[in-house]
Amino acid sequence: MTGVEVKTWTDRLQSVLVEAGGPFDRVVVVPETTSTQDAARRLDREPGTVVIACRQTAGRGRLGRVWADTGDEGLAASFVCVSAAPERLAVACAVAAARAAESLLGRPVGIKWPNDIVAEGRKLAGILIEQSGDRAVIGIGMNVLQTRWPPELAGRAVSLAQLGAPCARLVAAAALLRAMSETLPWADKRLDEEFSRRDVLVGTRAAFRCDRRTITGTVLKIDPRHGLLVRSDRQEIYLPAATTAVVG
Repeated sequence: MTGVEVKTWTDRLQSVLVEAGGPFDRVVVVPETTSTQDAARRLDREPGTVVIACRQTAGRGRLGRVWADTGDEGLAASFVCVSAAPERLAVACAVAAARAAESLLGRPVGIKWPNDIVAEGRKLAGILIEQSGDRAVIGIGMNVLQTRWPPELAGRAVSLAQLGAPCARLVAAAALLRAMSETLPWADKRLDEEFSRRDVLVGTRAAFRCDRRTITGTVLKIDPRHGLLVRSDRQEIYLPAATTAVVG
C-alpha cells in the first residue's frame, strides 16, 4: 500500500470516528504488521486508538489459534480501550462485529459463543481480547474478499464476497469502526438481548473445555456474560464463562 493509500484510509476512518462519537477518537493505519495487537502495543497507544493493518501476516486468535494471512483480502483491526470485565467485552465486541457484517450484507448473521461471527455455518469474523494493566486491546479479523481457502479452512471459513456482498476493505473497516463506537457503550441488558437474538449455539451439541475437563453435551441456555447450561449424557452442568472455551 502506498503512502497516498494509507493517508486515504486514515482520513476516511478518522472521519468515521468523528461522526460516530463513542470511545474511539483516533485511527492509525499501518501498511503491514505481524499482528495489529502487537502493533498497538509497540506504538504504545492510549485508550481510544484504533490500529488498522492493510496486511497482517501473523495474526492470532483465542487459545493460541492462528488467524491466516489473508494478504489484501481480509480486514485486521485492534481497538485500544480501558480495561473491563472480559466477558462483557466479549459480548459487546461480538454484537458490534455482527452489526457491522449485517450492515454490509443486509441480513442477519450469527454469534457462536463467546465471540465468533458466523454465517451459513462458517466463520466470518473472530475476536481476540488481551488485557494488561488498565488497557484492553481488542483484535477483530473479518473475511472480506476471499474466494478461495487453504484446505484446512475450506468449509469452515466464509467471506463477505462469498456471501454476496463484495465490498472494498475500506468500506468494511468503516462499518466496523462505526459499529464498535456505537455498541460498546450500550447497557449490559441491551447487549445481552442483542447477543441472544443472534446466538447459534443453544440447542446444538458441542464440546467444551473447562477446568482441564472436556464436557460434551447439548447447550440448553446461554447467559453470555456468565456461563452456559449444558446437558451431558448424565446430567445438566453449568459452565462458567470465565473458564470455559468451545473446542468442538
